[in-house]
Amino acid sequence: MPRRVPIPPPALKEPALETWTLRLKTITPMFGGSAIPRQVDAENPVRAASVRGHLRFWWRATAGARYATAEELFRAEEEIWGSAERYGRVALRVVEQKGEQEVRPSDLVPDRGTAKTGPRERFFLHPFNENKKENTPEAFGLQSVTFTLELTLDLSEPEKEHLRRALRAWIAFGGIGARTRRGVGALEVTEDLKDWLPTSPEQLREWFSIQPPKEVLHTTLAGAVVCLGPARRPEAKDPYKGHAVWRELGRFWARFRKGHFLRDPTTGKPMAYTPMAGGKWLDHKTLLALRPKQERIALVKPYLGLPIVYQRLGKSFSGTLEASHPQGKRLASPVILKPMAFADGTVRPAVILLRGPAPTRIVVNGNELSLEVPVHDPVLKALGARDPLEAVRKAAHIQGFTHEVRL
Repeated sequence: MPRRVPIPPPALKEPALETWTLRLKTITPMFGGSAIPRQVDAENPVRAASVRGHLRFWWRATAGARYATAEELFRAEEEIWGSAERYGRVALRVVEQKGEQEVRPSDLVPDRGTAKTGPRERFFLHPFNENKKENTPEAFGLQSVTFTLELTLDLSEPEKEHLRRALRAWIAFGGIGARTRRGVGALEVTEDLKDWLPTSPEQLREWFSIQPPKEVLHTTLAGAVVCLGPARRPEAKDPYKGHAVWRELGRFWARFRKGHFLRDPTTGKPMAYTPMAGGKWLDHKTLLALRPKQERIALVKPYLGLPIVYQRLGKSFSGTLEASHPQGKRLASPVILKPMAFADGTVRPAVILLRGPAPTRIVVNGNELSLEVPVHDPVLKALGARDPLEAVRKAAHIQGFTHEVRL
């Protein structure tokens, strides 16, 4: 009787793993980013979990417009990036990282800005300033943080392209650490520049332009607007590559938050920015006039991000404005202000207006109200803007950020 020979199990096919390596460097100081609020870990400033969080956001912003529902988007994101229930197909680690030197907000702008200059880039760092009332010391950040990012992936060719687009968006529009939407921890690559940095403003459209969805379910680059200023080459005296550009953006945003874009009645031109002058938006007067049991309110600044904390100064309004949303009280700003690095070694000031759902309700000192745009606001009228984001775009043009790219 012939002896039976066991049939060996079929050979398991090894997954076609691929590794991408990017060497990155910050061109503005990095603040925060550690597991402890307000602090940066001087020994290991860049955490893999933090990078993964940034990349997941930019993957949704670049690939998410292809999905018709939030459920479809979640399933696709879970497949690539994983979840609490399953592993994803992109693994990443951070190696060879270091920060060059410690820096504090007071080192950047020692005098906090003057009546002529305004607060400049320090305007973006208020969470890290000293708070004498709460006995909180000034926090420090790190200049010129360098690190190597290694990604190991098992993806199809279309999925690789989506990942490549998310990485490019993170480098172009995002950053590392805290306050990245305000230009903190802005990034460039130090190798393979043309693979990861745009060669021109027009290449942003080539890399990121996709058909906007019919219904905006989440924040996306599809339909976003980028307003760029002139290209600058860093000077030898600059402590970091994006210094001059970041300072210019800080001055612009301080001016915009005050609404200093009213027009001179004699010339019709926008009036000069006066840092010590009061705000021109109607928001503060509207909040002062808020009545008990009021159901609706018309404001501008909630459309630029929430929460907003007003501190009492004399007889001014004081209190907190928060989002009314199932996901929480915060609403990330759809406006990104950052120095953008290009492959030719230049840096441009960039004002990026993301596309996303606008708030419709707001909580003011614990009371929920319906939110709408104030049609008679003098700053909106002076800028010829129908809504707050259009006002940012038109103000950016007045500031000199006139090279516009629509994605």
